Amino acid sequence: MFRSSQTLPIAVAIVTILAGCVGGIGTSDDASVDDETLIENADALDRYQYTATSTLQAPMVNESTDTEGSIDRTDRSAHIRMTTQTDVGDGPQTRESEQYVFEDRQYTNDDGDWEEAPIDIDDHWSDLDRLAVAAETVAHTDREPIRTEIIDGTETTMFEVNVSEDTRDELAGVDGQQHVQTSVEEFVYYAYIDTETDTLYGTDRRMEVTQGEGSALITTETIFGGFDEEVDHSLPEELE
Repeated sequence: MFRSSQTLPIAVAIVTILAGCVGGIGTSDDASVDDETLIENADALDRYQYTATSTLQAPMVNESTDTEGSIDRTDRSAHIRMTTQTDVGDGPQTRESEQYVFEDRQYTNDDGDWEEAPIDIDDHWSDLDRLAVAAETVAHTDREPIRTEIIDGTETTMFEVNVSEDTRDELAGVDGQQHVQTSVEEFVYYAYIDTETDTLYGTDRRMEVTQGEGSALITTETIFGGFDEEVDHSLPEELE
């Protein structure tokens, strides 16, 4: 993942990042959200879209990935675009990828050429349906309201989500199977829930992961939207 004898000042970094978010419009009088309602509202959607930004900052590498995805649960299809910039000290290198999923077929373009492969949609769907996974995680954990935030014109309540150690390691991708000892040293997780509809609108996850003597700050911010709007998952002409 990363190599370095240095460590990042994670506590300072997280405090600094969150300080930039301070300035919401206060916390609503009743910020409680029923767990069952949160899951039901997420499950009731036939289609949705999302954007996500992930970053990895370490002394020897900086990487950021922007993702745009649309999910159609009615026919179990998805369209995902990703742009990744990686800088290991000699300037950023950009890589783009695109993926379509239609039930039992997956089409992937990583280097300009499309590849088709069969998949087991039951095994892969949880990786594609980010909203369902996020709603289940937030609903089944203790959370504390922090303040009201306006995101893309939508009023949300920002919650701090107190996940268990097992859930934390799962979200961080640490399962104890790595050849080099890997652990999560710091972890913060925030959820943004629409104050009017009690629908999960976004999540913000920040962590420090150490591997051997190296350390990295990893962040993932996700915003959900386009609820039940039409999505176009038509394959490109070269695939049709």
